Amino acid sequence: MRITLKIIILSVAILFGCSKPDPKITIEFWTLQLSPTFNDYFNALISTYEQEHPGVCIRWVDVPYDAAIQKLLSSAVAGNAPDVVNLSADFLAKFHGMGALADLTSEVKQSGYHFLPNAVELCTFDSAIVALPWYLNTYVVLYNKDLLRKAGFSPSDVPKTFDELTAFIKTYKQRSGKYAFFWNIGKDSYLPMMLGSEGIAMTNDLMTEAVFNSPEGIRHIDQWVQLYKQGYLQSESIIKPGSTIVEAYQSGQVAMIFTGPVFLQRIKTNAPGIYAQTEVTPPIVGVTGKHELAAMSISVLSTSGHKQESADFALFVTNPKNQLAFSKLTATYPSVVEALQDSFFRMQDGSLMTKARSLGAKELPNAGRLRKYLLHQDFDKLRDSFDEAVQRACLKNISTKEALDNAANEWNKILKEK
Repeated sequence: MRITLKIIILSVAILFGCSKPDPKITIEFWTLQLSPTFNDYFNALISTYEQEHPGVCIRWVDVPYDAAIQKLLSSAVAGNAPDVVNLSADFLAKFHGMGALADLTSEVKQSGYHFLPNAVELCTFDSAIVALPWYLNTYVVLYNKDLLRKAGFSPSDVPKTFDELTAFIKTYKQRSGKYAFFWNIGKDSYLPMMLGSEGIAMTNDLMTEAVFNSPEGIRHIDQWVQLYKQGYLQSESIIKPGSTIVEAYQSGQVAMIFTGPVFLQRIKTNAPGIYAQTEVTPPIVGVTGKHELAAMSISVLSTSGHKQESADFALFVTNPKNQLAFSKLTATYPSVVEALQDSFFRMQDGSLMTKARSLGAKELPNAGRLRKYLLHQDFDKLRDSFDEAVQRACLKNISTKEALDNAANEWNKILKEK
């Protein structure tokens, strides 16, 4: 059943109110956890837009990232919806399946600028562009030069593939007695990304049957289960959320992580000593050479009473000038070609920040959606089922094959639901 989404604002602070008396049109715009850090940017952005569009007022509301889905879903019974909403591209399938997102295909074609094709792909469902790609992030390897040197490794030993990584994790621990790498394999598991990069599908092409329990899928996942059982991975790797990946590195517990360049600033601020020893290299990949593209997007809700004006504002937020300005503040990447071509993303001044930024920009074309299950409306149920299977294989007296077979049965029930 397709449900028309209507949204109540539940206990969120309105950060920017309309300043014009009795505006003709008010557009409510939600972002995810960008206040107060970027208040100045958004206040200036909104002020400029309102000056250029005197008949429109923008009301800005910022909500916590972890509460975004629940705030939208739990308010589906009332008519107090925002007009424009910032969502992770990972969330789009759920709201598209509810009929909640307006089709912006024609607006994108008429925008006058060019979104990156791999970013647009993340925002396209049933041949309709239901969101504008906004700021992007990609993956690189961050490693501690000092810790590698003390364990007898050189920069040339940094793994480039997942097979090399699993071997490196073992050798590093055997030499140093310490953990080489932190990666979430249980809760918020990154293993589906690994499977995608290795060219191993999690479902069939029609997304009606789970296939991650194929012999190849089981073999690749079991490698990581055995690393955990044999003590090569921290216990936190199966229970902590993905948002904690940087903590193990900046505290010096591990020598290496696989994450976005955007987190370098956090490491520099929280652990300047670790930052001083940090180096960056290209992302770890499987046989396809592909890695995951992380994208934030902006959608217009189908319930908006001002779809044209809302789409116009969404295009304003994502235009090349504004995306470039935001990327310079956030250490992320713009989703439009015109902004990404700016010399800012190629500049080298000898610092780690510029090296990481230019490397990430170079790697963007090889990034895309590896976790194809995110195309399913109930992706969160599928994700949780898979994560729990890996946790059971790690913690209980059950083989990886049995755990994955059980999860595949659960997936098949979800995939067959209409």
